Amino acid sequence: MDFQQITPYSSTAWNSERYSNQKPRPEQGSLIKLLQGGDPLPWSRANETVPVSMIREPTSAEIKQRIKDNKGETYWDESQYSAGSLNKWGLIYFYLTAIAKGFCTIGGPLFIIVILGFIIFDTSLNFNELLETLYIYILFVFLPCGLIWGYFEASGRGYLPMPWFMTAVKHFTFSRATGMVTRYKNNKELYSHPFPEFDCYLVSSPSHQGILSYQLHLVHRYHRYFDSIPLHGFSTSQQPDEFERIWNLIQRYMDTSQSMPDVPELEPARPRDPTTAAYDAKTNRKPDYWFSMDDDTFQKALQELRFGPSMGPEIDLFNGGTQA
Repeated sequence: MDFQQITPYSSTAWNSERYSNQKPRPEQGSLIKLLQGGDPLPWSRANETVPVSMIREPTSAEIKQRIKDNKGETYWDESQYSAGSLNKWGLIYFYLTAIAKGFCTIGGPLFIIVILGFIIFDTSLNFNELLETLYIYILFVFLPCGLIWGYFEASGRGYLPMPWFMTAVKHFTFSRATGMVTRYKNNKELYSHPFPEFDCYLVSSPSHQGILSYQLHLVHRYHRYFDSIPLHGFSTSQQPDEFERIWNLIQRYMDTSQSMPDVPELEPARPRDPTTAAYDAKTNRKPDYWFSMDDDTFQKALQELRFGPSMGPEIDLFNGGTQA
């Protein structure tokens, strides 16, 4: 069977084995000068290394449960990665439910313990006052918090509709199928360009305590946009090599000549991507490699990832391909 005849990838998809030379970098604009902490991270034919903190949290079991609760829908699959967040009101509601959950799971038991303490140790306690206090707590604290938390849990599992004011705000997308990177602002497309037209910058800045903090930004090489694409959200670590692994991960995901990154989030999508499915069949990878791991095997897999090289062999976008 001719694989090229069944591939779902468009002609603009990124392929590290077949690409046209890119135009030379223009003179650096103010945004790049502001963002860069030196030269951009190198382009490479990505290896299989991924950010370790991305594997550690959330756990495979939590991801599997979330996918099940969302009826298979996910922000990352064989076609596209989509980064976004809740709108302002959605975030307020999210924090409100967290507070309500705290009152129900922590405040409730503490309140009961306090009441029992009064009953046991305070002989002068007025029983009617105790009932009135209990009534006020249940009516004005426990019941509202229980309803808020309960609705949040039920809507998250699909049993009830989500609140009308909870809408997603899209920030950017990476399309493996088309090779396009798209930036959004207020849910409207700000710009969209092929993946190899971007450069990745690791930015460092000192905190008030003099400790260096890092950010990772994808910047379009040929336009002076004032909105870069922030990539540091892929990992909770502040180690420079973890940021290199993020860039490696993205290049691996976008490269249709290679299988997708082997991370728990993408495990359900691997059979649907032709390159990845062929690779998994060749290497005899278990379909539930991540989701079937016990704790000891999981920790061993993390150790192997931690000591692997952060990026693959470099490629020259400007002289290593074919003439454009």
